[in-house]
Amino acid sequence: MKPTATEETLESPRSEGPGRQLKTVREAEGLELSRVAVLLHLSEAKLEALEADDYGQLPGAVFVQGYLRNYARLLGVPVEPVLNAYHAANPRGARAPDLRLSKVRHEVGSGHAVVKLVTWGIVILLLALLVVWWRGYLQWPMQLPGVGQSTDASGFSSDETNLPDDGAGALQPVTEVDASGEAALTLPRFAPEPEPASLPAESLVPEPAPEPEAESPVTPEAAPSGEPTTATVEPPAAAEPTPISPPAARVVLEFSGTSWTKIQDASGEFRVEGQIKAGARQALEGLPPYRLVLGNASVVRMLVDGEELDLTPYTRGNVARFSFDPDN
Repeated sequence: MKPTATEETLESPRSEGPGRQLKTVREAEGLELSRVAVLLHLSEAKLEALEADDYGQLPGAVFVQGYLRNYARLLGVPVEPVLNAYHAANPRGARAPDLRLSKVRHEVGSGHAVVKLVTWGIVILLLALLVVWWRGYLQWPMQLPGVGQSTDASGFSSDETNLPDDGAGALQPVTEVDASGEAALTLPRFAPEPEPASLPAESLVPEPAPEPEAESPVTPEAAPSGEPTTATVEPPAAAEPTPISPPAARVVLEFSGTSWTKIQDASGEFRVEGQIKAGARQALEGLPPYRLVLGNASVVRMLVDGEELDLTPYTRGNVARFSFDPDN
């Protein structure tokens, strides 16, 4: 039997690394480097470093062994000879580290802090429930006498309901014994209340009302003889007419454009401040004098009783600031 090219390649001197051996097999089978890199999901640079046995350009030994194993399987080469060649060329990576994680069993004993904390919590909870139950048990029977006390609170106490034990006011049933010896119970008879004694007739006669005193006629003093008496009647003083104040002048601002406006009267109750748009009319109300600020005085007309007031003397830079009293 004639050995194949693959077996002859693997039987090459031991000095040749596994990467070069796999490269020889790849070239013998006519596979391109880029094609193998795609199949192994490696970059061409890493595959070239692997075939050149340049392990410094590759990750750790675990990854290199994985690359070699996949490369050998792809080419149909036995895996063990390839890995043995790698171990011989790289003694440090002869044994792959055991990546299996040891399972540590944590046993929690009775002396653990968590167990103690949970135990104390349960004990405290049980004590709290016991205290609540005990307080409710003590209060429940103590509230039973309150049923009788509630009837006393309505105004009828046990002492007040007892009738006096005297013969005059007490009504007791009378027990009569007949000839047969049986006692018969008869209800007592109520004694009629005595009628009030009639008052004497004299006390019923009403007292006469006091007679009103006769008023003495008022006689005018006699005038001295020889002089006629004349009665002088003074005419009532004519009421002075109250002066009628002239009606306050009506002041209106007309806006042909938008202008920032601020108006305030003397009392401070009438106040206008903000943007007033074109076509609006604003009447001045409140108590004069008024303080006005017109941000765009050129678009504002001020009418006092229909007559326009010139704002030019109060305008600086198209802003008018002035005080105005329509009565002066």
